[in-house]
Amino acid sequence: MPSLSLLDFSFIAFETAKTPMHVTGLVILEPPEEHAATYAQDLYSHFLQQTETIPPFNWKLNWSLTGKPRWDVMRNVNLEDHLRITMLPSPGTEHQLQQVVGRLHSQVLDRSRPMWELWVIGGLENNRVALVMKIHHSMADGVRASRIFTDSCSADVEDSFENKPFWQCDLRKSRSQRREETHLTDMVMKTAMAASKQISLIPSMFRLGSKLALKAVKLADCDLKVPFTAPKTPFNLSPKRSRAVSLGNFSIGQLKHISRITGASMNDILFTVSDIALNRYLIDRAIPLRKPLVAMMPINLRGKGSGGVEVKGNKMSVGHVELGKPHLSALERLEAIQHATLDLKKEALNISPDAYVNYSLLVNGVSLFSGKFGLNNFIPPASNLLISNVPGAKEKLYFMGAKVQEQYPVSLLMPGQTLNITFFSNADIMYFSLVACNQSLPGFEVIADYMVEALEDIEAEVMNTAVSAVAEQLEYREDETLAVETAVEAANYSLTPEDEEFEILFAEKQKKVEELEKQLAKLTEMLSATVEVDPQAAAKNQDSLEDSERKAASLH
Repeated sequence: MPSLSLLDFSFIAFETAKTPMHVTGLVILEPPEEHAATYAQDLYSHFLQQTETIPPFNWKLNWSLTGKPRWDVMRNVNLEDHLRITMLPSPGTEHQLQQVVGRLHSQVLDRSRPMWELWVIGGLENNRVALVMKIHHSMADGVRASRIFTDSCSADVEDSFENKPFWQCDLRKSRSQRREETHLTDMVMKTAMAASKQISLIPSMFRLGSKLALKAVKLADCDLKVPFTAPKTPFNLSPKRSRAVSLGNFSIGQLKHISRITGASMNDILFTVSDIALNRYLIDRAIPLRKPLVAMMPINLRGKGSGGVEVKGNKMSVGHVELGKPHLSALERLEAIQHATLDLKKEALNISPDAYVNYSLLVNGVSLFSGKFGLNNFIPPASNLLISNVPGAKEKLYFMGAKVQEQYPVSLLMPGQTLNITFFSNADIMYFSLVACNQSLPGFEVIADYMVEALEDIEAEVMNTAVSAVAEQLEYREDETLAVETAVEAANYSLTPEDEEFEILFAEKQKKVEELEKQLAKLTEMLSATVEVDPQAAAKNQDSLEDSERKAASLH
């Protein structure tokens, strides 16, 4: 019988009715036009006929006499216990769908059977159909859960009918993954024994205990930020049972554009967008911050071996990133977060991945216990929320003849936290979801709108700064309009006057002066100018305008 690793068991141990430990995925399908009216019912009927289930979808949790949990393999799984269908009153709105997803996400999975569910939701506007997939985190994390749906899809609409449903996809861990988890268990036990001899978790000594914790895992001499110094916010309350979901998306092309100009990663930009929106939400509620928020961020500690060759495989951990200080501009905040994420990973690799995993387990373990047993009022938070970015497919997909139109991750809330932000890339769109305890964070849905506005603010500030910086460095300034035109295009390609490509670009522009009006119109659009300019109109001075007005008046 399969056994649970320590990591898998932690998701069982920390689960309560108020903190479900499953991950959810929301997929919105655009059915083929000829089958759109009955696609939801037809899809549900088709699912019920796929009766074969393979591990881990036929595993049921069982507790041995010693109290140790294990997986029992069920010979027959009743799919009617796992497959459900519901219809929204047509035409169902996005708001109605989000309400249903929030309600489904708040319900703990039944441990008397394999812990997964699939809901088919029909009745959406334009005959769209939604799929809501729930799977317990002890069976699969968010990355593997998203992968199984992708494996059930195809880039070709005809081939999509041939793929198996996800409960017929093998999600079992590889031998190397099991070996890594065994190594992880050994590290946890050694760390726990060392730390227990040195750390007092009495609230009055907690800050001292944080420093001793670093010493216990041999990190006392490193530059890692002392943990448990995040500000106390409404994001650090014990969540209630209800869950609510808010959804949004960005253009990946827009994110890449900002990344190309600033040198920041897309992940840095997403964290900055989140930080701006979260600060705005708190300010709206008269809760201004005195110090930066701290976000949990999954990091890959894969380093380089001899010869600079990147080591294969993943060594994942969770780090704590200090976000931007209050009152920073959008660009200043992006720069601060970019440095913070680079410094975090650099320091983690310098001290050795195993030592950092020790540290992460210790700090996050204390945070989990604090959240589970309601100690938030006594222990300062190590972080304010979890922000993660899950990679998806790079091409458009089809599922059972339907186009995969939208795909959202719906993650879990950690004990002692009331908000989670998860991003998911699919083709040329970056989708994101906010999962919250809406009783603790009333009106949290506006954060998604603030994130969209924050990205626009970042892009506007980046473009203004980039255009100004490049224009000032132009060697030839006698034609100011040509300088502006060249600056705009150079900014788009992240070029400086020292680059050979810049000289080629400038030479081309000199030969194409006749296209200046078109490029200036593009500049006007990019900078979102409020004044409409006709590039074909001849320039007139004030006297000429007054003469024209007098002539027009005399005609009347």
